[in-house]
Amino acid sequence: MLRARVRSGFTLIELLVVIAIIAILAAILFPVFARARENARKANCQSNLKQIATGVMMYAQDYDEMLPKSARYITSTDLYTWPSMIAPYLKNTDVYTCPSAPTVRWTGAKNVTQTIGYGYSQIVADGPALAEIAAPASLVLVADAGRLANGNTYYLIDWDQSQADNAVPPEPRHSDGANLAFCDGHVKWYAKTKYGVFGDASTDVPVDQAPDPTMWKLK
Repeated sequence: MLRARVRSGFTLIELLVVIAIIAILAAILFPVFARARENARKANCQSNLKQIATGVMMYAQDYDEMLPKSARYITSTDLYTWPSMIAPYLKNTDVYTCPSAPTVRWTGAKNVTQTIGYGYSQIVADGPALAEIAAPASLVLVADAGRLANGNTYYLIDWDQSQADNAVPPEPRHSDGANLAFCDGHVKWYAKTKYGVFGDASTDVPVDQAPDPTMWKLK
């Protein structure tokens, strides 16, 4: 009488082959998924910056074409920072949180130590009139920002690393680059080599030595 042949489980060699195939697929696909996730975050960040730039422009329309200062006293003790000043023009202040820096969240506090995920250009920090800006499409308005050296705030950016106590270059948190919003409202990603100096500069570097000086000049 013939007996049915019982098939045994995977052999060790077959199991090792399967594991090797899975490992190869993972090595191929994980970077793809990581890039896709970062591209989604970068796009979300660009949307945030677009809304923030629009809020700044709406503020300017209500205040005789003057951009908001980085900070100003409303009363002798009540200091408003630029995020506080434009908040009424935003539908949702969650746009102050970059998806690649999710722990930096605005709570609505008005003091200078309040942190957000973006920085306001030091070039416009004194609240110039829109008419003073020679090339709005070239001048940086708001961008991804890292913490200042003094630890106080995220609210000012400049191109020169030697200014780290007052302002920092845009932070390259998206694929080794940063999203920048300009004074005409458009937003674009730039590689870090295109907008600032990195390293510990001991002296101020003239803005004419910036990769693109028009990003950091009113006129």
